[in-house]
Amino acid sequence: MPNPARAPIGLPQRLVASIVLFMVLDLTVLVTNLWIAEQVARDAVAINLAGRQRMLSQQLTKSLLLTTRPTQGKEPPGARQETDEAFGLFEQTIKAFAEGGETRGSDGGMAHLQAVRGEGAQIVATTRALIAPVSALLSASRNTPGADLGPAANYMVTHNAEILALMNRLTTTLEHDSVRRTRELRFIQTGAFVLALGNFLLIIFGMLSKYRSIEEDSRRWRAMARHDPLTGTGNRKAFDDAVSAQLMRARVDIQAGAVLIIDLDGFKGINDRFGHAVGDKILCAIAKRLEAAARATDVVARLGGDEFAILCPLLHGKEDVDQLCARLVTQVQEIPRDDIPGCRLGISIGVALYPDDGYNPTHLLMLADRAMYAAKRAGGNRWQIA
Repeated sequence: MPNPARAPIGLPQRLVASIVLFMVLDLTVLVTNLWIAEQVARDAVAINLAGRQRMLSQQLTKSLLLTTRPTQGKEPPGARQETDEAFGLFEQTIKAFAEGGETRGSDGGMAHLQAVRGEGAQIVATTRALIAPVSALLSASRNTPGADLGPAANYMVTHNAEILALMNRLTTTLEHDSVRRTRELRFIQTGAFVLALGNFLLIIFGMLSKYRSIEEDSRRWRAMARHDPLTGTGNRKAFDDAVSAQLMRARVDIQAGAVLIIDLDGFKGINDRFGHAVGDKILCAIAKRLEAAARATDVVARLGGDEFAILCPLLHGKEDVDQLCARLVTQVQEIPRDDIPGCRLGISIGVALYPDDGYNPTHLLMLADRAMYAAKRAGGNRWQIA
């Protein structure tokens, strides 16, 4: 005779098993979501700091050059301090990339970096070896008042382009690693989706919702990684990608164009005197003015600090360059000075032309950067064609 208690007992057992499996799968999805979000956030911080290293290398080179060009027999105020701060932060961040640890983040707080592996580790090791002579020269000169930093400045001028190229490679490597890790985590998540479907069909809708949320987070982080958060223009990574793509098309179609590197004149004094809030306001105003003066086909980006860049496809000859640069200079000169009375504000522009100077992105950016420094040394508020 059948046991009447058997049927009611069997159903709860299966139900409890299904509920437990559902909870396990749901917990797996939740943990994977958090894992992906945390990993994407960490990767975004690492990518951002790798991009900042390029700005610090430029800043270090500029400040070292300032220490070797004294005015009225004296070193420019703050030049040595700016040199030490820029190099210290650059060295600290590279060490954090190599060994794992903390460094100062872009927001001023502390950011923890994981030690990079594979190709990234090789890039970091090469960079550390490359900056070791600068570290030795700066350390040796700290206890010697008026020490000559000319060798350090010459070394950075000579190797700055190599350091910038290494930092570009590090940024690209970190992005590729981030995509790979995200794909691996999503594979785990997809497995949880399939198993959950076999137990509770309704749970699939919740999983899809979470998946869409993760996709949206991923797109948002990628967008943040390609846009300057202060001015809203493209950042260095977005600009480098645009330059590479445009030069590839230009080489095939034999097109002409220009790459402009722009640095603000007098901005450090404004920042020191009126504070970073006013400085940020000026940077936003500069970005809007540059975009207004540029053509619809041009790409405007903030490379970091007070340095901007513009990619100008289909710009033909010196006359077109002069007209564009004149508009840019005029736009900046016409910025209202209510917040910075008595302060000088202008721009120095370096221009590299293609195909005259070739189609190599790194070479063109280096030439434009050198031309910008030449314009700055000539008094600023002007442009110089490489």
